[in-house]
Amino acid sequence: MNNQSDQGQTFANPFSLEGKVVIVTGGAGHLGAEITKSLAIAGAIVHAVGRDGEKLRVLSEFNRHFSSERIFVASVDVRNEDLFSEFTQSVVTMHGKLDCLVNNANFAKRETWDVLDSRAWLEGLEGSLNHYFSCTKIASRFFLEQNSGVIVNNASLFAFLAPCFPMHLDLGNAAAAHHAAAKGGILQLTKYLAALWAPKGIRVNAISPGYFPQKRGVERLDYMAEVEKRIPMGRIGKPTEVAGAVVFLASDAASYITGQNIVIDGGYSIW
Repeated sequence: MNNQSDQGQTFANPFSLEGKVVIVTGGAGHLGAEITKSLAIAGAIVHAVGRDGEKLRVLSEFNRHFSSERIFVASVDVRNEDLFSEFTQSVVTMHGKLDCLVNNANFAKRETWDVLDSRAWLEGLEGSLNHYFSCTKIASRFFLEQNSGVIVNNASLFAFLAPCFPMHLDLGNAAAAHHAAAKGGILQLTKYLAALWAPKGIRVNAISPGYFPQKRGVERLDYMAEVEKRIPMGRIGKPTEVAGAVVFLASDAASYITGQNIVIDGGYSIW
């Protein structure tokens, strides 16, 4: 029996991100905004980049919930390597370090196979996959100098599952072929870099969200019913339900986790 007293010991919250510096690409989007907010609530200093100035402005207003500024926003197209490199250097200059990169931006369209051509295929890969490489390449320079860092890649169910085309009715809004190929590539890139950098103290993981559709135009209740009946939990996801996994992977609570993929889908992929 251990009779030693715990008095005088300091216990740190392993889920806290206090003092961590994080970059989130696509940080003001549908999922990105909730990821950014949740990271800041957990204590991180978050630099959110995106292309929509109004969404970035709205996101910055969330700082009113904090005693000091925790969310910084910048209009940066992550497909421009020079701009993202300059931006990342400015973040490191401001804080003296970079602790985490969340690759989340996505510019891909949803072309159906019959209209998809070579140009659209390459543009899809550029919008879904290539900037994961370039942003990681840029951020990793600082991680390797520090011998520490975390990368969280936003993948998708379609990295390992095919779309259920009948579920999409006549909408033609299933994931495009380039999207599935890109997301599969992201999972493999995650594993590759996790293995490469584990000895350097750098962890690389992925998340794969299920159905978190945005409302666009008239809501099709028949489509929503088709989606929800295929999900064991019986409903689509809320963006806040993605953010928790990112906070966890960015934190010291996940210090022995690398090369993994957390699926956030209400059980869709278990059937």
